Amino acid sequence: MAQKGQNAGWFFSRKDEKKHGEATNLPPTERIKALTVGMAPKEGQSIVQLDDVFTAGDAKYEANKFLKSLGNFNLSLLAIGVDRQEVATDSREAIAEYQQKTGTYVVSVVTATDVYNYLKENKKISEGALKRLENYLRVYGTASVGNQFDKLEQRIIERDRSVIPACDVSTIEELEKIVQATINVEGIGGYKIGFELALNYGLPKVVDVIRKNKTRPVAIIYDHQKAGTDIPDTGKNFARVCKNAGVDAVILFPQAGPETERAWIYHALDNGLKVIVGGRMTHPAYVVSEGGFVTDSGALDMYRIAARAGINNFVVPGNKIDIIKQVREIVEAEGIIPIFYAPGFVAQGGKIDAAAKVAGDRFHGIVGRGIYQAEDIHDAAIEYTSQLESPAISIKMRLK
Repeated sequence: MAQKGQNAGWFFSRKDEKKHGEATNLPPTERIKALTVGMAPKEGQSIVQLDDVFTAGDAKYEANKFLKSLGNFNLSLLAIGVDRQEVATDSREAIAEYQQKTGTYVVSVVTATDVYNYLKENKKISEGALKRLENYLRVYGTASVGNQFDKLEQRIIERDRSVIPACDVSTIEELEKIVQATINVEGIGGYKIGFELALNYGLPKVVDVIRKNKTRPVAIIYDHQKAGTDIPDTGKNFARVCKNAGVDAVILFPQAGPETERAWIYHALDNGLKVIVGGRMTHPAYVVSEGGFVTDSGALDMYRIAARAGINNFVVPGNKIDIIKQVREIVEAEGIIPIFYAPGFVAQGGKIDAAAKVAGDRFHGIVGRGIYQAEDIHDAAIEYTSQLESPAISIKMRLK
């Protein structure tokens, strides 16, 4: 750290907890000498802080607080080697937030964008490594960083509209029955696997049952019910397990907060998985306004953060039309054209045609008990898929 004026020099702050304790009752001048190494700063001087990198800024806030505790100094500038151009926990730009809160201006030698562009233009790393860096910057980067990349636009199901059977059954035999009865129904876009089958048999085995019965392209989606509720670091393990099992996409409900959400999205993308993010659920007493634990704004922020990371696939409650409309407005405001996946039909009272109308052109209805508990699973699948089509197509499908 440098001081301004003819007596400018360098000093370093101590992070020695013992020294801090011993210096607590010392006079100001002696306290400064005890807690710094080098030329001790004098009251009223300007201090330029130097550091290597700015991420979330936690260490910078700590240093700022420490320097202010030593006396009345002008902390006008923080110079860093690399600006990682990351957002803070609350999604605000970390450096912009730091400048606003502390009054200290931040300058950098290079930015994350500079590093990425240099590596790309000079082919210094492999395409795979460059893609990993791109995914990281998408998820953690500021809006200006994200805007330099093409839209992520993950398309999990080729059709714009389809029905996805929710295979929340307890045995492999029941799963195989569902797949065999529905795989040749044109409007079936994929299969959603729940935790019960995965825990009973192992996710790879469950995926194999669907793959061996496939006669056309359909997506295999894993819904851990609910993934994204743990610490950020475990997202890597979850993504690796899902990738090794062979699923195409994962559903995340990141109720553990924004840092977990970003980490789990990043690790899913890093493993080549497609991501669907949810925030609101179909059952009553979920958000605070309904008598639940999760705040209404917090549930909506799950969608907003995902959209800012480039995610365009979202789970919405099919039995809550007003929420679908609200989520659509939120993600479209972030420049994302959403693809919606909605449960909550039949047993929970939702209507596929009504939800699809509000959701827009790209909509996939998730139907569980209405299909797997039906007397004729094949006919039930045709019935629900026909609700996504125009009346003329619906009649044609029934005649088949």
